Amino acid sequence: MSVKRWLLLIGLLGMLGQGALLLAQPDVDCAMIAPPGVDASYFIGQGNAFFAQNDFTQAIAAYTCALETNPDFAPAYVNRGFAFAAQRADPEALADYNRALELDEALVSAYNNRGVLYTNQGNFGLAIADFTVAIALDPDNAAAYNNRGIVHAAERNYDLAMADINEAIAIDPDFAAPHASLGALYIALALESYAMYQAIEGERALLPGGEPDLILGGLQGALETGNFAVWLPLLTPDR
Repeated sequence: MSVKRWLLLIGLLGMLGQGALLLAQPDVDCAMIAPPGVDASYFIGQGNAFFAQNDFTQAIAAYTCALETNPDFAPAYVNRGFAFAAQRADPEALADYNRALELDEALVSAYNNRGVLYTNQGNFGLAIADFTVAIALDPDNAAAYNNRGIVHAAERNYDLAMADINEAIAIDPDFAAPHASLGALYIALALESYAMYQAIEGERALLPGGEPDLILGGLQGALETGNFAVWLPLLTPDR
Protein backbone atom coordinates (compact mmCIF):
# COMPACT_ATOMS: atom_id res chain seq x y z
CA MET A 1 0.00 0.00 0.00
CA SER A 2 1.42 3.40 -1.00
CA VAL A 3 2.14 6.22 1.44
CA LYS A 4 -0.60 8.29 -0.17
CA ARG A 5 -3.09 5.48 0.27
CA TRP A 6 -1.98 5.02 3.89
CA LEU A 7 -2.57 8.70 4.56
CA LEU A 8 -5.96 8.51 2.83
CA LEU A 9 -6.83 5.54 5.03
CA ILE A 10 -5.87 7.48 8.16
CA GLY A 11 -8.04 10.35 6.98
CA LEU A 12 -10.96 8.01 6.46
CA LEU A 13 -10.41 6.52 9.92
CA GLY A 14 -10.69 10.00 11.34
CA MET A 15 -14.08 10.34 9.64
CA LEU A 16 -15.53 7.09 11.00
CA GLY A 17 -18.69 7.68 12.97
CA GLN A 18 -19.31 11.07 11.42
CA GLY A 19 -22.23 9.76 9.35
CA ALA A 20 -24.10 11.41 6.53
CA LEU A 21 -24.64 15.14 6.26
CA LEU A 22 -28.21 15.23 7.55
CA LEU A 23 -30.28 17.96 9.09
CA ALA A 24 -30.70 17.57 12.83
CA GLN A 25 -34.29 17.13 13.97
CA PRO A 26 -34.52 17.56 17.77
CA ASP A 27 -38.32 18.15 17.90
CA VAL A 28 -39.93 14.77 18.56
CA ASP A 29 -43.05 13.21 20.02
CA CYS A 30 -41.69 11.00 22.77
CA ALA A 31 -45.02 9.22 23.20
CA MET A 32 -44.55 7.77 19.73
CA ILE A 33 -41.32 5.96 20.59
CA ALA A 34 -41.86 4.76 24.16
CA PRO A 35 -44.67 3.86 26.54
CA PRO A 36 -45.59 6.46 29.17
CA GLY A 37 -43.78 6.49 32.47
CA VAL A 38 -40.34 5.30 31.30
CA ASP A 39 -37.28 7.05 32.73
CA ALA A 40 -34.39 8.76 30.98
CA SER A 41 -32.23 5.64 30.95
CA TYR A 42 -34.76 3.91 28.69
CA PHE A 43 -34.39 6.63 26.07
CA ILE A 44 -30.60 6.62 26.48
CA GLY A 45 -30.58 2.91 25.70
CA GLN A 46 -32.75 3.51 22.65
CA GLY A 47 -30.49 6.31 21.49
CA ASN A 48 -27.38 4.20 21.88
CA ALA A 49 -28.98 1.40 19.85
CA PHE A 50 -29.94 3.82 17.07
CA PHE A 51 -26.45 5.32 17.11
CA ALA A 52 -24.87 1.88 16.77
CA GLN A 53 -26.96 1.44 13.61
CA ASN A 54 -25.78 4.83 12.28
CA ASP A 55 -29.34 6.12 12.56
CA PHE A 56 -28.28 9.44 14.01
CA THR A 57 -31.59 11.23 13.52
CA GLN A 58 -33.45 8.65 15.60
CA ALA A 59 -30.63 8.67 18.15
CA ILE A 60 -31.04 12.43 18.53
CA ALA A 61 -34.78 11.95 18.97
CA ALA A 62 -34.27 9.39 21.72
CA TYR A 63 -31.68 11.49 23.55
CA THR A 64 -34.00 14.49 23.31
CA CYS A 65 -36.72 12.43 24.97
CA ALA A 66 -34.27 11.50 27.73
CA LEU A 67 -33.67 15.20 28.32
CA GLU A 68 -37.38 15.95 28.35
CA THR A 69 -37.69 13.30 31.05
CA ASN A 70 -34.65 14.58 32.98
CA PRO A 71 -33.49 18.03 31.78
CA ASP A 72 -30.43 18.00 34.05
CA PHE A 73 -29.00 14.65 32.92
CA ALA A 74 -25.58 15.77 31.66
CA PRO A 75 -24.54 12.47 29.96
CA ALA A 76 -27.62 12.69 27.72
CA TYR A 77 -26.37 16.04 26.44
CA VAL A 78 -22.99 14.45 25.67
CA ASN A 79 -24.63 11.59 23.79
CA ARG A 80 -26.89 13.90 21.82
CA GLY A 81 -23.97 16.19 21.10
CA PHE A 82 -22.02 13.26 19.69
CA ALA A 83 -24.99 12.35 17.47
CA PHE A 84 -25.23 15.95 16.29
CA ALA A 85 -21.50 15.88 15.53
CA ALA A 86 -22.00 12.71 13.50
CA GLN A 87 -24.42 14.71 11.35
CA ARG A 88 -21.92 17.56 11.13
CA ALA A 89 -24.35 19.76 13.04
CA ASP A 90 -21.48 21.48 14.84
CA PRO A 91 -23.36 24.37 16.51
CA GLU A 92 -25.90 21.98 18.04
CA ALA A 93 -23.15 19.59 19.15
CA LEU A 94 -21.16 22.38 20.76
CA ALA A 95 -24.24 23.71 22.55
CA ASP A 96 -24.94 20.26 23.99
CA TYR A 97 -21.35 19.73 25.15
CA ASN A 98 -21.33 23.16 26.76
CA ARG A 99 -24.63 22.48 28.51
CA ALA A 100 -23.33 19.14 29.79
CA LEU A 101 -20.35 20.92 31.35
CA GLU A 102 -22.59 23.56 32.89
CA LEU A 103 -24.41 20.72 34.63
CA ASP A 104 -21.29 18.69 35.47
CA GLU A 105 -17.96 20.47 35.12
CA ALA A 106 -16.06 17.22 35.80
CA LEU A 107 -17.70 15.19 33.01
CA VAL A 108 -14.69 13.78 31.15
CA SER A 109 -16.63 12.59 28.11
CA ALA A 110 -17.88 16.12 27.46
CA TYR A 111 -14.34 17.51 27.39
CA ASN A 112 -13.10 14.67 25.21
CA ASN A 113 -15.94 14.90 22.70
CA ARG A 114 -15.81 18.69 22.58
CA GLY A 115 -12.08 18.39 21.95
CA VAL A 116 -12.79 16.09 19.01
CA LEU A 117 -15.27 18.64 17.65
CA TYR A 118 -12.74 21.46 18.01
CA THR A 119 -10.10 19.32 16.28
CA ASN A 120 -12.38 18.67 13.31
CA GLN A 121 -12.92 22.43 13.08
CA GLY A 122 -9.17 23.12 13.18
CA ASN A 123 -9.39 24.84 16.57
CA PHE A 124 -6.32 23.05 17.87
CA GLY A 125 -5.65 25.25 20.89
CA LEU A 126 -9.16 24.73 22.25
CA ALA A 127 -8.94 21.02 21.49
CA ILE A 128 -5.66 20.58 23.37
CA ALA A 129 -7.10 22.50 26.32
CA ASP A 130 -10.11 20.17 26.48
CA PHE A 131 -8.06 16.98 26.15
CA THR A 132 -5.68 18.25 28.84
CA VAL A 133 -8.56 18.83 31.24
CA ALA A 134 -9.90 15.35 30.45
CA ILE A 135 -6.48 13.88 31.29
CA ALA A 136 -6.26 15.89 34.51
CA LEU A 137 -9.66 14.56 35.58
CA ASP A 138 -8.92 11.00 34.44
CA PRO A 139 -5.16 10.32 34.14
CA ASP A 140 -5.82 6.82 32.79
CA ASN A 141 -7.95 8.03 29.88
CA ALA A 142 -6.17 6.52 26.90
CA ALA A 143 -8.57 8.11 24.40
CA ALA A 144 -7.79 11.62 25.64
CA TYR A 145 -4.04 10.99 25.36
CA ASN A 146 -4.49 9.59 21.85
CA ASN A 147 -6.64 12.53 20.80
CA ARG A 148 -4.24 15.11 22.19
CA GLY A 149 -1.42 13.31 20.39
CA ILE A 150 -3.34 13.58 17.12
CA VAL A 151 -3.68 17.34 17.56
CA HIS A 152 0.04 17.66 18.29
CA ALA A 153 0.74 15.65 15.13
CA ALA A 154 -1.57 17.89 13.08
CA GLU A 155 0.47 20.84 14.34
CA ARG A 156 3.69 18.93 13.44
CA ASN A 157 4.76 18.82 17.06
CA TYR A 158 5.85 15.23 16.57
CA ASP A 159 7.77 14.80 19.84
CA LEU A 160 4.70 15.78 21.86
CA ALA A 161 2.52 13.60 19.66
CA MET A 162 4.82 10.61 20.17
CA ALA A 163 4.77 11.05 23.95
CA ASP A 164 0.98 11.23 24.15
CA ILE A 165 0.31 8.34 21.78
CA ASN A 166 2.83 6.10 23.52
CA GLU A 167 1.22 6.98 26.84
CA ALA A 168 -2.17 5.95 25.44
CA ILE A 169 -0.70 2.59 24.41
CA ALA A 170 0.97 2.14 27.81
CA ILE A 171 -2.34 2.80 29.57
CA ASP A 172 -4.34 0.40 27.40
CA PRO A 173 -2.31 -1.80 25.01
CA ASP A 174 -5.52 -3.38 23.71
CA PHE A 175 -7.00 -0.02 22.66
CA ALA A 176 -6.65 -0.10 18.87
CA ALA A 177 -6.82 3.60 17.99
CA PRO A 178 -3.40 4.74 19.29
CA HIS A 179 -1.67 1.96 17.36
CA ALA A 180 -3.13 3.39 14.13
CA SER A 181 -2.17 6.88 15.31
CA LEU A 182 1.40 5.75 15.97
CA GLY A 183 1.63 4.23 12.50
CA ALA A 184 0.41 7.46 10.92
CA LEU A 185 2.90 9.43 13.01
CA TYR A 186 5.79 7.28 11.81
CA ILE A 187 4.65 7.80 8.21
CA ALA A 188 4.65 11.57 8.77
CA LEU A 189 8.14 11.37 10.28
CA ALA A 190 9.31 9.23 7.36
CA LEU A 191 8.05 11.74 4.82
CA GLU A 192 9.70 14.56 6.75
CA SER A 193 12.98 12.63 6.87
CA TYR A 194 12.93 11.94 3.14
CA ALA A 195 12.19 15.60 2.47
CA MET A 196 15.25 16.52 4.55
CA TYR A 197 17.34 14.00 2.60
CA GLN A 198 16.28 15.57 -0.69
CA ALA A 199 16.96 19.05 0.66
CA ILE A 200 20.51 18.02 1.54
CA GLU A 201 21.29 15.94 -1.56
CA GLY A 202 19.35 17.95 -4.12
CA GLU A 203 16.23 17.24 -6.13
CA ARG A 204 18.03 14.84 -8.50
CA ALA A 205 19.38 12.62 -5.73
CA LEU A 206 18.25 9.02 -5.77
CA LEU A 207 16.67 8.02 -2.50
CA PRO A 208 18.44 5.03 -0.93
CA GLY A 209 16.23 1.98 -1.27
CA GLY A 210 13.78 3.73 -3.58
CA GLU A 211 10.93 6.19 -3.13
CA PRO A 212 9.04 6.18 0.19
CA ASP A 213 6.24 4.12 -1.36
CA LEU A 214 8.71 1.39 -2.32
CA ILE A 215 10.34 1.45 1.10
CA LEU A 216 6.95 1.06 2.79
CA GLY A 217 6.02 -1.84 0.54
CA GLY A 218 9.40 -3.46 1.09
CA LEU A 219 9.15 -3.11 4.85
CA GLN A 220 5.71 -4.66 4.84
CA GLY A 221 7.07 -7.62 2.91
CA ALA A 222 10.09 -7.88 5.20
CA LEU A 223 7.86 -8.02 8.27
CA GLU A 224 5.85 -10.83 6.69
CA THR A 225 8.80 -12.91 5.45
CA GLY A 226 11.68 -11.99 7.76
CA ASN A 227 13.78 -10.87 4.77
CA PHE A 228 16.07 -8.05 5.90
CA ALA A 229 17.27 -7.10 2.41
CA VAL A 230 15.08 -3.99 2.30
CA TRP A 231 17.37 -2.40 4.91
CA LEU A 232 20.62 -2.99 3.03
CA PRO A 233 20.44 -0.04 0.59
CA LEU A 234 20.25 2.29 3.59
CA LEU A 235 23.74 1.29 4.80
CA THR A 236 26.36 4.04 4.49
CA PRO A 237 29.95 2.74 4.26
CA ASP A 238 32.95 5.05 4.69
CA ARG A 239 34.44 6.26 1.40
